[in-house]
This record gives sequence, C-alpha cells and structure tokens, in this order.
Amino acid sequence: MKKHALLLLLFLNSALLVSQNVAFPEMEKWLKENHIPTLGLGIINNGELSQIQVYGHLTPEQKAPYNTLFNVASLTKPITAVVALKLASQGKWNLDEPLTKYWIDPDIQNDARTKLLTTRHILSHQSGFPNWRTETLAFMFTPGTQYQYSGEGFEYLRKALVNKFNKSLHELASELIFEPLKMEDTHYVWDHNTDESRVALNFDADGKSYDTYKPKTENGADDVLTTIKDYGTFLCSVINGDGFSEAIFNDMQSNQVASTNGKHFALGFEKYNFKDGNYALSHGGSDKGVQTIVFIFPKTKQGLLIFTNVDDGYKAFEKILIDYLGDYGKEIVAIETGQKSTYRPEKSMNIESDSIVYAPIDQALYDTIMVKDKEFFDAYNSCDLEKQASIYAANIEFFHDKGGLITSKQDIIDGTEKNICGKVTRVLLEKTVEVYPINNYGAVEIGFHKFYNREEPDAESVPSKFIIMWHHDHGTWKMSKVVSLH
Repeated sequence: MKKHALLLLLFLNSALLVSQNVAFPEMEKWLKENHIPTLGLGIINNGELSQIQVYGHLTPEQKAPYNTLFNVASLTKPITAVVALKLASQGKWNLDEPLTKYWIDPDIQNDARTKLLTTRHILSHQSGFPNWRTETLAFMFTPGTQYQYSGEGFEYLRKALVNKFNKSLHELASELIFEPLKMEDTHYVWDHNTDESRVALNFDADGKSYDTYKPKTENGADDVLTTIKDYGTFLCSVINGDGFSEAIFNDMQSNQVASTNGKHFALGFEKYNFKDGNYALSHGGSDKGVQTIVFIFPKTKQGLLIFTNVDDGYKAFEKILIDYLGDYGKEIVAIETGQKSTYRPEKSMNIESDSIVYAPIDQALYDTIMVKDKEFFDAYNSCDLEKQASIYAANIEFFHDKGGLITSKQDIIDGTEKNICGKVTRVLLEKTVEVYPINNYGAVEIGFHKFYNREEPDAESVPSKFIIMWHHDHGTWKMSKVVSLH
C-alpha cells in the first residue's frame, strides 16, 4: 500500500473509532458535584442518532459503558403507544373502537362508562382512570372528558392487545419495533438475556442504592430496560414516520387534550408548542432511582434523550436542555417552572450579555456550499469515483491531525476505492455547518460529520470536526483543501 493511501486509511480508522468511555472532565466533575452516578445522553440530528455518550460509573471501579442498560420507567408508554399506532396503521386496530370487545376489567364491568373507553382515550390520558389503582380500579370521570395521567390506562390497553392478538406485548413490540430496528437490548421483562453487568443500579438522593427491581411480568406503562442507542433508534423511527400511515402519523402529533402548564397530550407523547411555530413531542419517566426524559422535533428531525439513575437526576435536565436545545430548552424550562432560566451555557460567547449565534453572512453562498457538500458526499457514499475526482481540485491538499498531509489527488481516489467503497457512509450533521466567504477565492465550510462502518453496523460513530476550502474559479466550485480534526 502506498504511503498516502496508508495515511488515508489511518484517518478513516480514526474517524470510525467507537467512543465507549470518552472522558469529558467537566461533565464528570459536574455529575460528581450533583451526586448523579450515571447519565446517558443521546442526540438526534437529521432523523438519525448522531451522538451517544454515557457518563459516570456503574460501580466505583467500573466506568459506565456506552451500552449501559437503564430502567426508563414511564418511557415505556411511548413504546406501547407506537405498538398500537402501527397496528392501527396496518388496519389491524381501531383507535376509536370501544375496548370492551377485547377486554373488560372485572372491577368496572358493571360501569356503563366502560363501553365508551377507546385506545385514543388511553394514549392521550383521557381514560378516566387514576395513575394507579389502590385496591380496585374505578373511573374518576367519563372517558374523553378530562385529562388525567394514567399508567392504569396503558395496562388496560396492554391486556386488550394481548387478548386480541393472542401474543404478549413484548412479542408484538418485537415484531413491529424491536426486531426491525435491531433493538436487541430492549425488554419489557428481566430474563436470561439481561446482561446484569451493564445495568445502571438505582439510587436515592443520598446515594443509597435501591434493591434492583427485576420485572418478571410485562407492564404496558413502566419498567422497560433499554439503552440510549436502542431508545434513540426508536425515537428516530418515530420522527421519520416509519410504519405509520399518513393519517395515524398526523394524529399522533395532533393536540388531543390540554394537559399541564399550557401543554397538550397528543397520542403517546406530550406536546410542547413553541413561540416560533415549532413543536416537540416529549415524555419522561420517574420511579425510585429513575429520572429520564426525551424530546423529539418532527419538523426539524432533531431530538434529545437524557437517562439518569438517581431520584433527583432531574437536576441535570435544565443544563443539558439549554446546552443542546438552546432557546427551545429555555422555553421548556420556562413552561415547566413558570420562570426564565438563569443558567447560561459555559460554551456561549457573551458580549454585553448576548450570546453569539451563527447566521449565514451570505444565504445564497451558504445554500450553494450545502448543495456542493451533498453532491460530493453523495458520490462518496455511492462510490462514484469519477464524480469525486471532478470535484477535487488538481492541487487538493488533505490535512489530518493524526494522519498528516496528502497532496496527491490520485492517491486519495485510490485509497477511497480500496478502503471506502461499500464500507463507509458519511453523514453530515447539518445543523453544525457554518459557511463564510473568502474574498477573491471562494468559501470555507466548517462543521461536524460522522462516518459509519457498514462492516461493523453495531459500532458507534463519534462526530468529528472538518474544514473544507472551496475554490470558485470560472463558474465552478472545487474542493481545494480539507482539514479533519478529532
């Protein structure tokens, strides 16, 4: 192998390294100060899971791996909801059909309101049931007339689904969600497949561990065990509308009933409506030693997951929401607390109390470079070497902080053919891209992207920074310099 091709291979291998225990000293220090043993973080961009980070320790001696298993409490409900919604999309289930056809709880069999209860009521928390029954189940109000968050409703739906299809909820979820999405670490029950060495134990606010709950029976509302990767993959599927009919997908995102603090419940998710017209679908989970929350933005195909394993893990939410969601994070905090957040991200550059936010200097130039980026990397992903060569400048220079410098266009093309074709896919994190004009030359593009190794589909990819110099000459754009930083 030629020296330059070897350097290119080294670069690609570096870009594909799995970051299972990346050390971020500030985050680790902050978690320690706030007594949060383990925190899982997932970032969704462009409808794909673009980042997975798990911080902290499972034990004093064991760092938490990227595939740490978390009990996510009520984040079980969106999975159960999507099972029903996908069955409805297939015409096998009716959201507005009374559930008496499939299940009647003995406690309410003589209550006429039972005949009114539908799946839509349950998914939007209008069932009339309390969160959990005490000794017996009873209606608090007529279904469809009020909002009342209810785990009992999802258990009621589970029993109806099981009776209708003669399958367990896990079997239905496996067929519709887990198996198609390769969610091998997600389970409604604790069984022989559970890798106990990866489970995040649960703690109270004083740091005392709770006894580990190992559910042996399914619950449609609670206690699913999963990972950031699995649940993030599930949310990406929801964002992208996989397996939903158009009508059901629209229904899932529509306001069904006012919930709390000016929010609404849609179907399976609570809905935040923002000032600029955007909205987020959200759900949280809270049990002993569990605080989890997720947000997805169907319009912009973004999302955020936060899993913690301690009673007051919610202390992490405000900081992370604002760090990763910006103004939307601030709106969420204001909605939930009734007050403006006083937290300012440390990474912000503040001048006279205002954060600097990137906006294109030249929108037309920005749009042009985004088109050129897509043109080149579509060719890269499809192994169109001729197209790639036509976009590279004759004097292309490729800089890599670890691999060094490549100045031969042919060596880059040869290395791509041997090491990339059919093996690697590049994904641009579009929201990170900045474009600036370079006078009498062209433009510079700065951003983050990820590389996925098709030969190792389970390997995690970490975002890496890049800089591309685009030379504009006689009406054409050429890629003249590339800088890759890790």
